[in-house]
Amino acid sequence: MKPILIWCFLLLPFFSNGQELVNYRDTLHNFSVGVPNGWTIWKNTKAPAIKFVAQRTFGDSSQKAPENFNVSILREPASNVDNIVKKLLNYTSHNPFFKLLDSGSIISNGKRTVWLDEIHMEPNLPDTFFATLFIAYSDQKAYLLSATTLSAFSAVYAPLFHQIGNSLQTGRAMRKERLKIAFPGTTKWKLISDTEVDHFVTRQYLPDDETPEKWSQMIYAMTMENVKISNIDQAIKSFTDAAIQKSAKAKVTLLSKENLPGRRRALFKIESPDDAGDPTHESQLYYIVQGAKSFHAVFIAKKSAALSPDYIKTWGDIFRKSQPVNE
Repeated sequence: MKPILIWCFLLLPFFSNGQELVNYRDTLHNFSVGVPNGWTIWKNTKAPAIKFVAQRTFGDSSQKAPENFNVSILREPASNVDNIVKKLLNYTSHNPFFKLLDSGSIISNGKRTVWLDEIHMEPNLPDTFFATLFIAYSDQKAYLLSATTLSAFSAVYAPLFHQIGNSLQTGRAMRKERLKIAFPGTTKWKLISDTEVDHFVTRQYLPDDETPEKWSQMIYAMTMENVKISNIDQAIKSFTDAAIQKSAKAKVTLLSKENLPGRRRALFKIESPDDAGDPTHESQLYYIVQGAKSFHAVFIAKKSAALSPDYIKTWGDIFRKSQPVNE
C-alpha cells in the first residue's frame, strides 16, 4: 500500500502549508499530537500498544537521528492518571539505571496530564538516554507519550519534547465534514486507518477478510479541510499529474465531470500499463467532490491492469451516492 500513500502525500503541497508543529490526529484511537516539521511518521507493527511513532531525520539524508517519540495506548478500566503514574513509577523502580529528574502536570481541555523527565539505560546499548513522558487518561484508556534522545542532548531537546507533549489531546474530537461512503451490502468493509496531518485527513478501508499486507482491493478516502476549489479541472490535474509522475505509462480516462457552483465533482480512472516485468498491476477509480467546507477525494484500488465496465459502473454509482456529512 506504500506507493498509494506516496501518491497522496505528493498532493500535500497543493492543498496545505507546513508549520513548526504539524497536527496529527488519529480518530480511530482518539488522540492528536503535534509533530515537528520534517520528522518521519511511521507505525510500529511489532508492538500493538504503540499506535504512532515519529522520528527526526538528518536534513541532508533519510538517515534517522536518535530523537523520536511514540504514543502508546493501554486499556486501564476504572483508573485515573495518578494511578497510571504510580504503576509506571513502580515498574521503573526495578530498573537500577532509571532516574527521575523532574515531574509536573498540566491541564488540557479540562483533563490533567502528568509529565516526567528521566534518564535511563536500555539493554544491550551502551548509551544513556533522556526521556520525557506525558501520561493522560481518557475513555478507560491510558495514553503514554514518550520522547527520547541521548542524554548528552537533553538540554537541546527537552523544550521541544515538552512542546510536543503539551500538544497531546485525547478523547473524541469535535464534529467535522467528512465524505460518508455509501458502502454496498454485498461486501463488508473495515476501517483500518483514520488519521489527520495538518488538516489533511486520510481513511483506509479493506474488505473484512483481507489485510494491509495482502489485499485485492482497497478504498482510500481523503479530506482537505477548509479547502474550496473554484475549478474542478485544477484538482483533476493534480491527481493525474501525480499518477503520471509515479508511472509515465499510466493511462488516465475522465469518465464524468461537473464544474458548476455548488456541484463540482468528477469521476475518472487511472489504469496501470500491462508491463510484463511487473508482477502486480494496480488500477484506481477516483471520485472527487467539493463539500460545503472541505474538498474530498476517494478512490478504490484494484489489483488489475484495467477496470471492467461493470466494476466502473458499480463503484461509480456508489461514489456518486456518497455525500459530505458532519460527523
